[in-house]
Amino acid sequence: MIPDCLCSYLREHAPLVVALSGGTDSAVLLAAAARAGVRTAAVTVETGLAAPAEAGIAAKVAASLGVPHAAVRVEMLAVDAVRHNTAERCYVCKRLMMEAVLAWAEEHGYAHVVDGTHAGDDPADRPGLRALRELGVESPFAACGIGREEIVAMARAFGVPVRPSSSCLATRLPVGEEVTPEKLGLVGEAEAILRERIPGRVRVRVQGRSARVEVPAGHEDEARALIERVRAIGFDDVTIRGV
Repeated sequence: MIPDCLCSYLREHAPLVVALSGGTDSAVLLAAAARAGVRTAAVTVETGLAAPAEAGIAAKVAASLGVPHAAVRVEMLAVDAVRHNTAERCYVCKRLMMEAVLAWAEEHGYAHVVDGTHAGDDPADRPGLRALRELGVESPFAACGIGREEIVAMARAFGVPVRPSSSCLATRLPVGEEVTPEKLGLVGEAEAILRERIPGRVRVRVQGRSARVEVPAGHEDEARALIERVRAIGFDDVTIRGV
């Protein structure tokens, strides 16, 4: 069942576009909009900074819900603040992404753009939220006081897969280290290897040719069993940390 506040909010902002990343939060928001009978579409922004599978997952989610889906491309590594991994990278990236979604929505006759930000998201940890406010992107979960636990419950009720939280692969590099397709490829490949056996949140943080693997506490042994495969893709030194 869709919470009353969320159902009303979605209907009041129809027709709308859901910025669909492929993660659980935006997928549940899209499912809620579809179930509320709202005219909606989904738009995924391909930036080159996410794991390669994410765009395909987003497309499958939209197809499973019978919602029109579009992918738009923004070449983020052509943007200095992103490529040079400045402290403003997340804000700049989010703003460019949402500008692209807003442009698509306007071109196709949708009144609003919404995203999966929820009540538990801390602006201090997510500089991109400032861009949402500046551009007028709506966050129905946050507006209705809906947090992660309620979103997971809705996912299960709607039959939407609950996936581990994901994030831009550029977050695995220290501020100031240049972001390149090669480095992102190494991170993505290393994390894909680890996810073969390790559930939950997996991160491979890279500096130069060194990698720090972060896995859920209790899964360090599984990570150690895979460490030679991770090292073999191009790292001189790999350490493991349970978090």
